[in-house]
Amino acid sequence: MIELKVIENGYEILSDGVTAGVIKFKDFWDGMPYLNLIKLTPEYRRKGIGSEAMRLFEDKMRRAGNKAILLSTQADEEAQHFYRKTGYKECGCLILEDTPYSQPMEMFFIKTL
Repeated sequence: MIELKVIENGYEILSDGVTAGVIKFKDFWDGMPYLNLIKLTPEYRRKGIGSEAMRLFEDKMRRAGNKAILLSTQADEEAQHFYRKTGYKECGCLILEDTPYSQPMEMFFIKTL
């Protein structure tokens, strides 16, 4: 059984009462949740736990009155495939070439709740 336990700035992901990972988020644009991290420990990956944790997180955000969730990942990270699989749609990107913050393109995703 997957549960979310409230922690500072997010939730601890529990699988049968054992810590499996974490979800961290912040408010963006006066109340739209911005998911800045979902991370599972290696032994809990690829077992459906991340998808179930996202579903529980989305349900909590919906019940709190939110209408959408925004998140981002770098274009060279595999997380983009997970987000697409869980129903998130690309909605823009940020390119920081030739700046002190240079990195691969940051892809933004949104899901309407």
